[in-house]
Amino acid sequence: MAPLSVQSSEFLVAYLNERVQHLHSSIRLREGDGTAALASFIKKYIALVPDFIAAFEDFLRAANVNGEIARQLVTAREFLDVPIDIMSAEEGLEASMYQAYLAHRLLEELNDTLSVQFNCAVIPVNMTRSNLIVHHIIGEPFANQIDSAIQLLNDKLIASLKTNPELSIKLLEYTSSLGKDPSERFPCLTESSNIRLLFKSQNSRVRLN
Repeated sequence: MAPLSVQSSEFLVAYLNERVQHLHSSIRLREGDGTAALASFIKKYIALVPDFIAAFEDFLRAANVNGEIARQLVTAREFLDVPIDIMSAEEGLEASMYQAYLAHRLLEELNDTLSVQFNCAVIPVNMTRSNLIVHHIIGEPFANQIDSAIQLLNDKLIASLKTNPELSIKLLEYTSSLGKDPSERFPCLTESSNIRLLFKSQNSRVRLN
């Protein structure tokens, strides 16, 4: 997925200016520059997906994990790599948001499942609030349709984990070998400023109550 073009970025602000009155009441923007902050947040949200996918790829290699977990990561990458025949900056922007939301939601559910069942979270940040904000920006019913598709994938993941007793042993060995230094556990994320900037923008000027 390519970064947003200048034209798409300009349209993003215009798009949000039109959408701001229709956003969910739980989204609070700081008066004066809230729309610009929201646009910055969305661009960083889109740019963060490859970093998260890279973190999961590092995890798969280090833990020697494959099966359904690896297949779901392939699906997340495919969400970004699907060629889209766009006719305008508007369509390109919407496509980028949809692709990023699909990937983020899939990785969020995958991360939560690994955390709950094996105490082995791969992503060190909680993306629930960010995903909810983008859910509201995309709007219903399409965002709900995306969530339903992701839930089906997660159900498939959970079902497959029940038939893979060796996975628990692998993940226990993996978590036991981890150091406490986050830079050792998440090398590709530690170097990324997108996480820090994403949550700085979100927490200071874009809030979900």
